[in-house]
Amino acid sequence: MRKLLVLLVALVTVAAFAAVSISGSAWAELSVEFDTSTGTATPTITSGGSVKLVLSGNTGEKTGFSVSFSGFGVSSAYVWEKIYTSDTFSVKYRLGTLSRGTTYVSNSGGAFALDFNIASGDLTDNLSVFVYFPGNTTLVDADVYNSLSFTFLSLKAFAKGVISAGAGSFPLIGLDATVDLAKALNIQNASLSGYACLGIDPNQTGMDMLPNYKFGMMFGIDKLSGEAYFEGPETIGASFETTVLSPVTLGAYVELPTTLTGFGDIALGAYATWTSELLSHKVSIDFAQPNATVAWTVSVSF
Repeated sequence: MRKLLVLLVALVTVAAFAAVSISGSAWAELSVEFDTSTGTATPTITSGGSVKLVLSGNTGEKTGFSVSFSGFGVSSAYVWEKIYTSDTFSVKYRLGTLSRGTTYVSNSGGAFALDFNIASGDLTDNLSVFVYFPGNTTLVDADVYNSLSFTFLSLKAFAKGVISAGAGSFPLIGLDATVDLAKALNIQNASLSGYACLGIDPNQTGMDMLPNYKFGMMFGIDKLSGEAYFEGPETIGASFETTVLSPVTLGAYVELPTTLTGFGDIALGAYATWTSELLSHKVSIDFAQPNATVAWTVSVSF
């Protein structure tokens, strides 16, 4: 905790004497988990957040620093610098502890990343190459991430361990795709989108190539929004959120296996959120047999 406070004081001091913009967030949560099979209760308090600094000079936002912490310990930190910028193309490097990936395939840890950003009309393409030292039989390894957006289609792809996969095999691949159906079908005053999240192992055959996958639909109309999905190979879920009692937002979700045998197989929960000046509050209850968890989370963004 002392190290974190020293770091935050240093960041504020730097901001006071330079053209630095600071943004970030912080949260704290009090939760109590009840074990219905034994009647025991376990309370916990956790916290976390992130801080981002950007130096703005005559050349615009060229350099910056980002740090994330959890439980008063720093969990990630990196510096970045734009080394080339034009109207349609820019190159940036990042150095430090970096997280990268898609829904089902990801990686984290110390790395050096080069980010290539291309923008042309409705097309935006962000390509990142991560180089790191895994500390095993592979001296140097690399990950590749690409995010592509065009009109109503967005696509994110990630290849993990490109070098360590070797010449006779393929790296694990993650793929997230989203289609804005409301935009594609010119639907007015409502939102509708479909998505697919895939974890792909090209070294397998048949359905073994898809160890993880999820397909879903999201919608929003007036004061109601929701989602329905199938997460393979055996989970069906749905969630809903409404602002009908604004400024309080209410939400709920349910998950059940495709081979449902009883109520005990169902996971469900509900929550309410509201704001109080700078603070956002969330009270939630979740149940997945045999545990029920009640939590109060307070967060702030700046």
